Amino acid sequence: MIRGLDPRPPGRASELAERFGTPLYAFDGARMEAEARAFREAAGADVTVAYSVKSNPLMGLVARLNRAGCWAEVASGFEYRVARRAGVPGSQMVFNGPLKTGDELKRALEEGATVIADGAEQVRAIARLARHAAPGARIGLRLRPPDREATDRFGVPARVAPAAASVLRRAGLRLTGLHIHLGAYQLGPLPPAGPPIHGVTVQYPVPVSRFAAAAARLRETAERVGGVEWLDMGGGWPGAAGLGPYLAAVREALGPDAPPLILEPGRALIRDAGWLLTRVVARRGAGAVVVDAGITQVPCVLWKRSPVEAAEPRGGAERPTDLFGPLCLQHDAIAREVPLTPLRVGDLVWVGQTGAYAMAQASPFIHLRPGAVLVEGGRAALLRARETDDEALGAQAEPLLVGPEGRAVSAS
Repeated sequence: MIRGLDPRPPGRASELAERFGTPLYAFDGARMEAEARAFREAAGADVTVAYSVKSNPLMGLVARLNRAGCWAEVASGFEYRVARRAGVPGSQMVFNGPLKTGDELKRALEEGATVIADGAEQVRAIARLARHAAPGARIGLRLRPPDREATDRFGVPARVAPAAASVLRRAGLRLTGLHIHLGAYQLGPLPPAGPPIHGVTVQYPVPVSRFAAAAARLRETAERVGGVEWLDMGGGWPGAAGLGPYLAAVREALGPDAPPLILEPGRALIRDAGWLLTRVVARRGAGAVVVDAGITQVPCVLWKRSPVEAAEPRGGAERPTDLFGPLCLQHDAIAREVPLTPLRVGDLVWVGQTGAYAMAQASPFIHLRPGAVLVEGGRAALLRARETDDEALGAQAEPLLVGPEGRAVSAS
């Protein structure tokens, strides 16, 4: 039986805060590696597990997961370069995404990466670069999910796959794999009123019935194309403890003698291994406080409720508490009505389930981005230093002022 992750936050909050400051992202290295190995065990020896780098592109995490046996799935040239600098071999890269420049495709093909075309334009671009492809090049094609074939913005309809294979074949390449990514975020009908974000839904993990239908579509398309050597089922999977029923349904839909699978988990591997440590800086009545982290540090809280725990709970009865951030925005609340004992200024609070899609989507809006540490074996190692003014402003051109004589002079 595969057990789920320990949900408790890392210890020694006061020491971490004193040494590194707050807010601070903290990742439990042993917990993350244990989940990765458990996921691979639950998936089976014939399944390649490729960590979805977009969920958190910290090089220290990418390298740690690669040492635990995970490939890297990347969705841009930047992520490709991050994973390569983290030590992931080109042969263990899965290159996805709707934007791949010619230079990025050329490098990936030369390095033996698994390159997945996201549309007809990329199929043709890959064909033009055929002479750069390493021997045995692994070229895949992304298909639209069967339940969203008319609306999904990624990939191509399954009926296009044979034509794509022909384009590659004329260039001396083979279409060796097929890919479908279901995804947790879905763009629904635009509501008649309100902001466009109200048309977005989040569904994680993706229902098992959608995975089974996607697997059947891959099987049918592979039979029409012929010569398919692998199938990539994308992301949206639950953690190792809940993976069994999902893969059982997928294998049943694929039937016997199916090609080996690639899975692209992100949240499943690191969401629960990451926490944000934040400090109370002000009180706003009996049931509300201001902390030094806002929705720019944990944008995932706009989509879901994250667990919140006082690092060192005080005495007293729990009461519903709002945690407001430091941004000049009324809606800057990282938690609402969470049961906590009374908080005072200076108290430390953990916000959980921030390993994925928190740090990766953070921005320096009003306040700079926090640092990140890896906590393991009683030690904490810096993964990324706290952002500085020079880092945030370094790419900007120096402003110029016009002097009294009409000359342009430096602002300094």
